[in-house]
Amino acid sequence: MQLAHKRPRDKWKAKQWYTVLAPKMFGEVKAGEAVADEPSKLIGRRIEMTLGDLTGNVIKNTNLKLLLEIDDVNHTTAYTRFIGHKMDTGYLRSLARKGISKIDSNIDVVTKDGEKLRVKTSCFTLKKASEAQVKQIRKMMEEIIINRAKTLELNRYVQEIILGKLSSDIYKVAKKIYPLRRVEITKTERYRYGYGAQEQEREQEERR
Repeated sequence: MQLAHKRPRDKWKAKQWYTVLAPKMFGEVKAGEAVADEPSKLIGRRIEMTLGDLTGNVIKNTNLKLLLEIDDVNHTTAYTRFIGHKMDTGYLRSLARKGISKIDSNIDVVTKDGEKLRVKTSCFTLKKASEAQVKQIRKMMEEIIINRAKTLELNRYVQEIILGKLSSDIYKVAKKIYPLRRVEITKTERYRYGYGAQEQEREQEERR
């Protein structure tokens, strides 16, 4: 007796598409789509989106990318948390011209609601600054970044970084020490297990 051969299972038919939303701090706009055969397999998957994508090209900026991570799935909708951002390296290289000073800062901050982030910043001068001016600008830059975090909750703090308000405020003060070309918050990294875990759990419950 000849056994019937089973048809191989079509893996794609078993999979489902999910709409991925940006975090609440960004209005839960659509960040993209993801496919998986089980919702649990989406947890931890990372999504990137530009500032232009986030604002519907109201702000046409492809140099800044948001880094998001799927942390919850409800039916066919996947929700994300903000885990950081980064600036395009090619863009940053274009600012670091010869005959100027590039002043870098890399510090940890804690927001008003207890979330811990690492914030990396670069300040580009018009010409070569003295060593004393570089130290003065770096100190002032770090003071503003740390003090702003203390007065703002995570959502508002991240918005000020992404929309350029924090870098603009640094620029206004630092240019009084030495003429500047640009200030950029080049990268942020959110610590995986921040003190705001309870808020995250509360948001997940609200989606149920």
